[in-house]
Amino acid sequence: MKPSENKILAINISKKFSIAVAFMVLLIGLSISPPAKSALVGKGIADPNHHFPSWFSDANGLALQMCLDGDGATGPCFYDPVIAGNAVSEASGFGEEAFWWSAEADIDLAGGGGALLVLALEAAYASGDPAPNEQIAFGRVRIRIDVPAGGEGIYKVRHPYLGASCDDEVFNVTTTGPRAINVTRDVGGGAPFDAALTSEVGPFLVWDPAIAPTAPAGYVGDPNIPHQVKNGRCGVNSFRIEGPVGVDLDGNGSNVVETNLFSVQGKIFDPSSAPPGIEPVRTSYLRSTNASGVTTSRINSWVKAPPTSTVTFNGPQASQNGLMTFDGESTFFKRATLNAANSDPMPAQVEIVATNASGDSTTKLVNVIDQVNITTATWSRSAQTLKVVAVSSDKIVAGDIPVLTLKIGSAAHQMTQSGAAGRYELVLANIPVPPAVVTVTSSKGGTNTRGVAD
Repeated sequence: MKPSENKILAINISKKFSIAVAFMVLLIGLSISPPAKSALVGKGIADPNHHFPSWFSDANGLALQMCLDGDGATGPCFYDPVIAGNAVSEASGFGEEAFWWSAEADIDLAGGGGALLVLALEAAYASGDPAPNEQIAFGRVRIRIDVPAGGEGIYKVRHPYLGASCDDEVFNVTTTGPRAINVTRDVGGGAPFDAALTSEVGPFLVWDPAIAPTAPAGYVGDPNIPHQVKNGRCGVNSFRIEGPVGVDLDGNGSNVVETNLFSVQGKIFDPSSAPPGIEPVRTSYLRSTNASGVTTSRINSWVKAPPTSTVTFNGPQASQNGLMTFDGESTFFKRATLNAANSDPMPAQVEIVATNASGDSTTKLVNVIDQVNITTATWSRSAQTLKVVAVSSDKIVAGDIPVLTLKIGSAAHQMTQSGAAGRYELVLANIPVPPAVVTVTSSKGGTNTRGVAD
């Protein structure tokens, strides 16, 4: 595929993708087979610069980061250039869209027509232009085929991401012309970006190393050089079209055309190439007042960061600051026990710093909240009452005690502190129909939701 075609065909897709739509198909006179489950298995923590996942990985253990090297048009990565004056774009290093990976194949057809297959894992913005909190990630399968006049009938398309049954996709073409077959399937969405893992994309196609030249170091291919690939599902590593008998697709009378050349881009994830991301899990406190009136507390903090990072906790009491402990999977933990001077008032935030092997660091302020647990949520049919009991981890007996609020749908009811410090209770009368769930929120940031029992 000519590089200019690859770039032009990729541009402006984000304007056609809605974050509210998990599955989109554009059809013109055709039918398609159901998609297969994705072979993508994991994603990284959000990158602190562009706020998309730092990587996606497939079932082969290959992790790819966003491909942003070169100028976006002629180098090893195709992406939209930075939009001058757009702060989000300038921080991210690209414009409306970029790619973790893509593979495209095209075929010249008789009579000047063409066929295009686009497979990609893309980063874009819900409204098109880069903007905060509008990041979306999605997998794409696109098939576009020009059908010559008189070429109506059944077309079978084979490509590396066939469905679970490995059957060719079948299109019943009733109207000929440019893009008579035109299907785009985008699956994905915004943060936390899990929906992209359910797309049809994966495992990632890469240049076949048995065929020269080999992929550039650190990449799975070069989009400027069409090349044979491997890793296609069902053993398929080509783009093949079979038209109705008698339809000339190749100009030599054959109704079958095929190519095994793909323009592939993808950069292998290097954890030392960018500052590590930090994803807060929970930072909560337990505070209590003893019989002598002395208030002490402790903070428990959990954050996610790349496993190879060094992560430190910086709170109000220097003696309790320091390294967080890695759990061996994805989370770092630190407990800080605070004296009376640092317990009242509680700090609103603490600082987390993650540093990679290259010395690049990221600093994030995370909110410190109380932990709320609903211990009782029961409905009495005979009395038509709803009783809710909740406990806050902030158990001080005087001063700036938490305010707990019971929320049922759009209604909010302040709860009353009852019994032991940190315990809150509320009984609502005249409840003929119980809610399915109740939520309790705290003025100190904690929240909990629980189903109602009878």
